[in-house]
Amino acid sequence: MGYFGNQPTSGDNNSFKVLDDISSHTRQFDGSSAAIVSTTDNTITVVGHRFVQGQRVSYTTSGGSIGGLSSGTNYFIIKNSVNDIKLASSAANANNNIALNLSSVGTGTDHNLTVAFDSVNTKFKLTFGNGDFTAKVTRAPQITVSVNGVIQQPQDTTSPSTGYGIDSGDVLIFATAPAPTDVVWINSLAQNSPTFDISDNTVDTFTANGTDTDFSLSKTPANNQNVLVTLDGVVQYPSDNDTVRAYQLNGNVIAFTSAPANGVAIQVRHIGFAGATSSNVTGVFGRTGNIGIIDSDPIVAIQSSGFGIGTVRTLNFIGLGNTFAKNGSTIDISIAGGGGGGGGAFSTSITGLSTTSSIVGFGTTTVDSVTLQGIGNSAKGIYIENGMALFMNELNGDHYIGTAYNGLMAGPVTINGNLFIDGNYVVV
Repeated sequence: MGYFGNQPTSGDNNSFKVLDDISSHTRQFDGSSAAIVSTTDNTITVVGHRFVQGQRVSYTTSGGSIGGLSSGTNYFIIKNSVNDIKLASSAANANNNIALNLSSVGTGTDHNLTVAFDSVNTKFKLTFGNGDFTAKVTRAPQITVSVNGVIQQPQDTTSPSTGYGIDSGDVLIFATAPAPTDVVWINSLAQNSPTFDISDNTVDTFTANGTDTDFSLSKTPANNQNVLVTLDGVVQYPSDNDTVRAYQLNGNVIAFTSAPANGVAIQVRHIGFAGATSSNVTGVFGRTGNIGIIDSDPIVAIQSSGFGIGTVRTLNFIGLGNTFAKNGSTIDISIAGGGGGGGGAFSTSITGLSTTSSIVGFGTTTVDSVTLQGIGNSAKGIYIENGMALFMNELNGDHYIGTAYNGLMAGPVTINGNLFIDGNYVVV
């Protein structure tokens, strides 16, 4: 009896177990030992046993029977502790803790207690590793149980009217006791699997009326493959892109191709979706299914000269004059200043670099000086700190000095081209 599901990335990373067979289980003990059979306490020590309170067991031995017991006879378990049991002559006596008197030890070491499918027992302990470990099942939807090929309905109760339930101590409770000829298999979904689904494995149940085809689910599955649907325990096949079958999902609504017959029990088990470590991504920003990025998603792609240079979540504009505009799905950003927070901004044109600052400083961290700015911050010009202005001694190509302007060059200057002067040209 195995499992299905994806390996979780956190929590219990050993969730995938092959459970021990529950159809028949025998524990052998040395019935001739006074350390095992206590005639004082009427107990039998079976360390780490898998027996459940009230279970019917068969006692057999190839030696002499323990006093008070008879080989080949059925008795009922009184669970004294995880390592000790008592036996009762009936289920009623077991429930009332009325144990048989064990008058003497037996002979021989071959004494056995066997619990099995017998059309009487409804409770069985779930373990793995030949009984060394408990399955850690706390809720019925954690496991899938099939009896003779029909999946059983899980019930979150210790008294299931149909299907099965789970009691404390990893005890599986059948609504109907399995017969010796019944074939039972159990899938364990996991002990604790945080990435198996973002919430508990929910089971939605409905009763068909023979007319309705649509039923609203308690939550929205990712797709058809993320629910297990049964009609009276028979698994239904979902429709896909190529074939119309029993049902399909539309959001949180399951739509059957034809209305299930009146009175049919409908069960929809949400089995979660695969994590991104082993499958394609099926959810982002809390949304599942075939999603698209929306405006509220905090993702910005940065691009320069047609090349993507990464993604960020926040754009922080520092300084005056910076602007941005939204054009469809694109943000156009204009960075007007150098991030200093005041004093003007630079811009470009076909003639070069321009600024609204009164003084442009080179080789300095600031031009906010009284000796530079003057009264009322009236000075305008270029300030070079601990440096000099450098000019080429050649003037190449065509140049023009307008009427309202003075041209300045450090000479001597060789003019290789045309210099048109309507203003003044000074060579220093």
